[in-house]
Amino acid sequence: MENDITPGKPLRVYNADGNWKDFGTDEFIGQKLNYLKGWSCSMGVENLFINADGDIYGASCEQGGKLGNVFTEFKLSNEWALCYKDICSCGADLFIPKVQIAKYVPLLRKKQELPTDMQMKVDSLPGEVAMERIYGTSLKQVHWEIGRRCNYDCSYCWPNIHNNYEAHKSLEELITATDKIQEYFVKEGKCNFIITGGEPTANSAFLDWCRYLNALDYNISMHSNGSRTPDYYQELIKYGDLNLSVHYESWDQMKFLKVVEAIVKTKVEHNRTGHLEVKIMMKPGTTEYTIEFEQKLKAIPKFTDYCTWAIVPIKDNNYVAILGPSHDGRLLKGYTNVDFTLFGDRNGK
Repeated sequence: MENDITPGKPLRVYNADGNWKDFGTDEFIGQKLNYLKGWSCSMGVENLFINADGDIYGASCEQGGKLGNVFTEFKLSNEWALCYKDICSCGADLFIPKVQIAKYVPLLRKKQELPTDMQMKVDSLPGEVAMERIYGTSLKQVHWEIGRRCNYDCSYCWPNIHNNYEAHKSLEELITATDKIQEYFVKEGKCNFIITGGEPTANSAFLDWCRYLNALDYNISMHSNGSRTPDYYQELIKYGDLNLSVHYESWDQMKFLKVVEAIVKTKVEHNRTGHLEVKIMMKPGTTEYTIEFEQKLKAIPKFTDYCTWAIVPIKDNNYVAILGPSHDGRLLKGYTNVDFTLFGDRNGK
């Protein structure tokens, strides 16, 4: 069967005729296709969002209110929700299967584990009516912020999701909470875990917890700033997909490149490892610096064969603080027309 995966574009969108096109999440948002108010979303049924305090919601937009706490007790829904938010801009929330109206649910072929009709792939897709993620769509999904603790203090990061003082959750607490998710949400199926922070790897229990999730045969997508040692990430990539983000204010460029090189080496040597995605958080005024760094990434042997990467614009933190994290209206001031041609997935460029 022809490979239907589009590297770096994990979001599949359909029109009413069943034609489909794959998008990167930044690309989808950049084209302003994420105005989905009135759509039916499987939040709470196919997806859970757990914040750094352990509070559970159907999605990170927190529509429908709190469902409970993963470390105490919670009650879940079994019905899709009607979206009343103007904008869906969180990458994890965009991955939640959703349709304009219920009759379009059969279009979600990945969710039903049906083969892809490659003849229905198109270059242009007006009139989108359904969307789902490409990878593991038949699985339920948990987006889990396991803590706010972070060793970086980026000026554009929302203050409520990072600090340098909160206590980490212990391995026992994380395992007990995971078992509750298994019993009451995943049940007899499997699950895709998206793990973020703060900086998850700052927790000394994180690696052992990932081993536990992997042993349960869960799919894992881990997000990190790449600040740990190369050998740490060589071990971590064995348990799931890894998303490394570049932050110019805090990083060590040479160390980051060594981390990526080590991960790629592990991927080349071991067939069964997760995927690596590098997201370059580009501040205004750093165009040349960003392009130079991208060239250094691409110069790593086998990087372009085994990995994907994207250049990502940064939202205005002050503006988002007023309107809420689901708003994608304004970016930091100072981006040029050239910058906008760089944003999004860079695979093959």
